[in-house]
Amino acid sequence: MSRSEFRFNRKRKHYSYLFKDIGIYRKNILISTKPKRKWHNKVKINVRLYKRPNPNSKKEVFIIPKKYVDHLEAFDKQILKWKFDKNDKRKVKRIKKQNKTG
Repeated sequence: MSRSEFRFNRKRKHYSYLFKDIGIYRKNILISTKPKRKWHNKVKINVRLYKRPNPNSKKEVFIIPKKYVDHLEAFDKQILKWKFDKNDKRKVKRIKKQNKTG
């Protein structure tokens, strides 16, 4: 079943975009304010968004180009009233369609 909402991911300490239900699990993409992330001494670059999904924020926002599957209890109860800009939807769609290996 599909879903399209923003919530805070307490397990990963980031806001996330939830896009698919798998029983009691949710597929999600994390949103960050940092352009790079370190992982096992490697620097990986995040994808920059054209506009912020949060209309009240002034910060530059990035998407971590990796899909995560987390339990429903890992997310906040509050659903945020955010939305992606028209130009960012294509970037999100590419991340959603990528394979686990690629």
